[in-house]
Amino acid sequence: MNPYDIQEAIKKAGHIQASIARKLRVSRTAVTYVVRGDSNSKSKRIAKTIAAITGKSLNELWPGLYV
Repeated sequence: MNPYDIQEAIKKAGHIQASIARKLRVSRTAVTYVVRGDSNSKSKRIAKTIAAITGKSLNELWPGLYV
């Protein structure tokens, strides 16, 4: 998925990136980097949380990034 679609899926699930950041005690920037699929910020913990919130798999959200 592209970052915009991931962001929309997060919103549809009733969350925002800031709430995910607070829950995981990380910066909003860290969450944004993961949403964008930034290869320098491959936090699987953040990605798994986003996947759980949206009800989608890691591969569906970021094809091939979290193998």
